[in-house]
Amino acid sequence: DETIKIWDIKTGECLNTLKGHSDWVNSVIITPDGKYIVSGSYDETIKIWDIKTGECLNTLKGHSHYVSSVAISPDGKYIVSGSDDETIKIWDIKTGECLNTLKGHSDWVNSVIITPDGKYIVSGSYDETIKIWDIKTGECLNTLKGHSHYVSSVAISPDGKYIVSGSDDETIKIW
Repeated sequence: DETIKIWDIKTGECLNTLKGHSDWVNSVIITPDGKYIVSGSYDETIKIWDIKTGECLNTLKGHSHYVSSVAISPDGKYIVSGSDDETIKIWDIKTGECLNTLKGHSDWVNSVIITPDGKYIVSGSYDETIKIWDIKTGECLNTLKGHSHYVSSVAISPDGKYIVSGSDDETIKIW
């Protein structure tokens, strides 16, 4: 319904409904300090919201197709977004400036995450691969192949030693 809802985890009560996207909301994340929500949408935008007031503080534009996934660096300084335009973008959370556009996937980027140390981005794509990127240089350091259908989701263990990927091939792989 193009909204974001904030829920009380104990009571299950909806505390606020954030309106501002003009299409489906695909991904949401809360900044490490708990002050902001970042959302990605089919409307090709990323929005930064004040969690207390529900106010939209900034709208980031730059993807040419819908935003499928958003992640926040552990220090809260950067937003990383994956899109169906086959790119990953790194944004400065304070200014909203796009700092880098990473290209290397040959199909939609479904999922992005940042390692706990903040040094690497991991992405999963419709091209059936997982890529590991250097967040500072934007260089693709490794491409992991092993799924026989698109990668729908990636996660990283808290110690940063393992990547987990889920795929439409009905498997979960640990790397």
